Amino acid sequence: NVMSSSPTPDQSAISQEKIDAILRGTTIPSPPQVIVDLQMEMAMPDPDLNAMAKIISGDAGLAGGVLKTINSGIYGGGSEITSISKAVMLLGMNTLMRIINTLSLRNEVMNMEDVPDHLFAAMNGFWDSAGDVANSCVYIAQRLSFEHPDQAYALGLFHNVGIPLLMMKYDNYAAVISESYANPSPRIVDTENQMIDTNHAVIGFFVARSWKLPSSLCDLISQHHNVEIFQNHRTPDSEDKTLLAILKMAEHVSGLYRSIGGQPNNIEWNHIGSDILEYVGLSNVDFDDIISQAHDSGLGQQQYFM
Repeated sequence: NVMSSSPTPDQSAISQEKIDAILRGTTIPSPPQVIVDLQMEMAMPDPDLNAMAKIISGDAGLAGGVLKTINSGIYGGGSEITSISKAVMLLGMNTLMRIINTLSLRNEVMNMEDVPDHLFAAMNGFWDSAGDVANSCVYIAQRLSFEHPDQAYALGLFHNVGIPLLMMKYDNYAAVISESYANPSPRIVDTENQMIDTNHAVIGFFVARSWKLPSSLCDLISQHHNVEIFQNHRTPDSEDKTLLAILKMAEHVSGLYRSIGGQPNNIEWNHIGSDILEYVGLSNVDFDDIISQAHDSGLGQQQYFM
C-alpha cells in the first residue's frame, strides 16, 4: 500500500481499547437502511435497476432530494426528470450512489440529536464545502482521464467528515483546525494530535468504514494529509497516489485553506503542489487553466465556514 508511510487505524494494528479512546464522546453516524439495501443490491452479480428505483422511492425525503439534485443543472438534465426509475436509467448506479451518499451523509450528521443551534450555520457551510470538493474531484479526474471518478467523488465527500463531528465534541475546534492549517508541522493533523489527541483524518476513517467504503479509500481518508509521499520519488505510481493527488488539487480549487483553515494561503499546497503537478503531468499553466474553468462552472466559490 503506497499510503503506508504512517500506520492506518487498522483494527488489527491497534487495540479496541485504543479505538474506543479515539472515538470517546464522538458519535459515528451510521448509514441509513436505504444505503445498506442499495449496497446489497449493487453487490449482486446482476444488479436490478428497477429494484434500486423501488428502494429509493420508498424513502420520500431521499427520493425528493435525488430529483432536486438531478434537476439542479449539475447533471445537464435539460428536461425535468420527475421519476426515480427514469433517473436510475439515465444516471446509472454509480452516479446515483454518489448523490445518495451525499444526501444521506449530510442528513445523518445534521440530524444527530446533539447538533447545537450555534453550530448549524457552520455545519451547513461545511457540507457545502464537502460537496464542492467532491464535485471538483470529479472535474479534475475527468480532466486527467482518471478511470474512477466515482472513487474520487467519494474521497472528496468523506475525507473531511471528521471535522463536523469534532466541532460537536470540542468547543475550541475552529481554533484547533485553524492552528493546524497555519502550522502544518510537518502535517496538518500533527497539530490536531497535539492539541486534542485525535484528528479529523482518523475520525473520517471510522465513518468511511462504517459506510462500507472500499478499504483503500478508508485508508486514503486516514492519510490524506500524508503528502510527503509526493516528495519521496521512490514511492511508486499507483491509483491511490493519483486519487490523493486529485484530492489535493480539488482542495486547492475549492479554497479549503480559506473556508476551513481560515488561512490566506494554502501552506500545504505551497509546500507540495509542484511535486503533485509533476506527478500527474500538468504544468502550472495547465493547472491555472483548470482552476479558472472550475471556478467559471461554479466550483470553488465557498466562503468562510467557521
